Amino acid sequence: MVVKVVWHNEELYGCEYLKLENKSENLVIQSTVIYVDEKKTNAHNLNYYVELDEHWRTKRFSINVDNIDSIELHTDGHGNWFNTDGESIYNLKGAIDIDISATPFSNSLPINRINWSINQIEHFHMVYISVPSLETKKVPQTYQYIRKEGELKYFKYRCYDYETIICVDSNGLVVDYPNAFSRIL
Repeated sequence: MVVKVVWHNEELYGCEYLKLENKSENLVIQSTVIYVDEKKTNAHNLNYYVELDEHWRTKRFSINVDNIDSIELHTDGHGNWFNTDGESIYNLKGAIDIDISATPFSNSLPINRINWSINQIEHFHMVYISVPSLETKKVPQTYQYIRKEGELKYFKYRCYDYETIICVDSNGLVVDYPNAFSRIL
């Protein structure tokens, strides 16, 4: 299976090209994000790679910003995170999924790991990676499956005081993230 998507960034001028492939027992995601910062004083090129197990649990990821700054972390899938030297990152303990600030792809991880029922609410801890700084922290997020229309599913997403309705396709990939990202392909 190979899935390709392109998202338009509605907050900042930019777009993303993502390719998801099923390789052996892993899902491999490779993506390029290009965007202009909020002040319109700088443009950024972000490349990221994510390796997931067959249950959509993150195994490892790497992010490179402007071919200058990068981060690579891996996990045991049970909330323990490690740097490239194998050292534990204790402030991320308990987080299963990642949330890269510059992409809607991150929403697919918790959505695809759960067998959802209408009105079901799930709480997650995410490893939030702020782009372009690559600062990481653990953040709480909540998803509620609210309805299905044909092949599309709608989730109420909440992180701290921010709340919106996200629409995903049959692959769990974002179609519409209001005022943030919209799918072109």
